[in-house]
Amino acid sequence: MHKNIYFIIIKGIIVSLSVFIIFLTLNSNCKNPDEYRPPFDSLYPPPPAPRLISPKNDTSFWFQTPFPHNITLKWSSVDNVEYYQLQVANDTTIHPNTPLINVEACSTIHTVSKNGFYFWRVRAYNRKWTWYTDWSQIWHFGVFYSP
Repeated sequence: MHKNIYFIIIKGIIVSLSVFIIFLTLNSNCKNPDEYRPPFDSLYPPPPAPRLISPKNDTSFWFQTPFPHNITLKWSSVDNVEYYQLQVANDTTIHPNTPLINVEACSTIHTVSKNGFYFWRVRAYNRKWTWYTDWSQIWHFGVFYSP
């Protein structure tokens, strides 16, 4: 009885090996899946960070009317961008939890409501990039009310 079981197992292996050889013959362009490399990476590295344009770094605005006031923030465009992310803070260190403002153009109007210094930076995004661009430099401007 054991001879019959061994014969059936060996016959099954021979049939399986024959089918595999026929498969390889019919599909001679097949490669080892461990050797597969995609023809190119589908995501591209992001371009350089946007450059801040205005207000110039260390600019001061003096207003004779009470707050709020609108300040236009401008930066250089980045090719193929989907949107920009802007952060504005009242501290020289812009913390990771500082709100992100999504902007579709290279400028936006930021409303300020108190005296002080404002620090800002921008980065760009496109879903075809591996990640956002780096953040721009951090610039600051001062806003003061003096009746």
